[in-house]
Amino acid sequence: MGVRQLFLAGLVLASFAGCATFKQPSEQEKHNVSEMTTHMRTWALGRGLIDLPANWTGGGDVKLYYGLGADHSSVEVRVLGEGVTQERFDAALDERARRIAAVKNDEMNDIPMLVSARRETLQKISLQYFGSTEVPDTFVHELHLLVDDAYVMLRAESYNGNTAPVEARLLKLSKEIFKVSVPENAGAGFALGPIVIQSHHDQEIASFYFQPPASDVSLEIYVNALSASQTKSIKIRTEEGARIFLAGDYENLRARKVTLAGMPAEESLIGFSDNTHRQILFGCENYRENPSLSRPSMNFRLSAGGMKAGPIDPNEPEDLVRWTLPAFANKGYELPLWQQPASEEPVNPSLTDYEAMAVWDAILKSVRIRYGAVAAKPGRGPVCEYIAESQRIINDYFDRVGEPRPRCREGF
Repeated sequence: MGVRQLFLAGLVLASFAGCATFKQPSEQEKHNVSEMTTHMRTWALGRGLIDLPANWTGGGDVKLYYGLGADHSSVEVRVLGEGVTQERFDAALDERARRIAAVKNDEMNDIPMLVSARRETLQKISLQYFGSTEVPDTFVHELHLLVDDAYVMLRAESYNGNTAPVEARLLKLSKEIFKVSVPENAGAGFALGPIVIQSHHDQEIASFYFQPPASDVSLEIYVNALSASQTKSIKIRTEEGARIFLAGDYENLRARKVTLAGMPAEESLIGFSDNTHRQILFGCENYRENPSLSRPSMNFRLSAGGMKAGPIDPNEPEDLVRWTLPAFANKGYELPLWQQPASEEPVNPSLTDYEAMAVWDAILKSVRIRYGAVAAKPGRGPVCEYIAESQRIINDYFDRVGEPRPRCREGF
């Protein structure tokens, strides 16, 4: 047998070996995947859209940056709850203000940490408190909004006692946030759960999380509009991390180039085990040469196995205060260590490798940028330039014929 025949025989044997190790999905696995992916729910995700299994829930937060230099300012936006009534909104604000005011600033003659609480309207309340006990002229400003039934919190900091610009920024931003019922109709702006933020800002960095109920499966998404793409592939970085933290004890389930939100991307899927349980970790991130609000860096992480989330009591309302209190006011929520229940044992993935990869593929393929998600900034872009040039021509004409210029409607 010649060299060519030996080479071809080797390829055939390798292909047979590969088929022998590939496990065909069972009918139950196919049924489970169909249940999860046939009827998916669309979520607005930043400037894009994503489809997830219908029973998954989640949320996120975003930090908006105004200016890209050292003198930039920023505002954090977070949705604390949906389906919130005016009564629950008021009760949550009362508890929040009370907990902050109960703490004394020992560097400022034991005055309360809460500086002010002001109700702008029934659905708009502002809080100001000391950022720390060490720096007397650094303040945290919060503006709490009830947008229809969505509880939204805006938060920013001021320094050197320069509070007026921050308060003005928050008030302006509060008028640029709207509730959306159909994600596909979110229009221009950054979508965060049930709301869309129609602010003209320069950079946005957000984190989203999603999970089935009472599950060991979780999906985390990190979005950074202007960050440069990674120079080292996700496969190489995943393997390097696995060698360091897992001592090389992992399975490389799949690694390949894919498309994410219309942009080239790469994924790395691994599984790993110890003597108690198994876990899987899937990662994917996109690459682009021209970062922008409409071409953000997107990093997806899906994990299964390990710690399992507990069931949610439908009769217990969602906590609207605890998770976003400043650290100094978050006392009394946690039990002492000796009173806390023992940690639950880690669990194996509730999804098989086939099921996890099929759901993963369906989710990634659904990610797309919304049409018209980014609007031109005032005074910029070809449309604005066209309008300005047209107005100049009209003005020149009326100046030449000696007639007064026509007055446009305010805001046109």
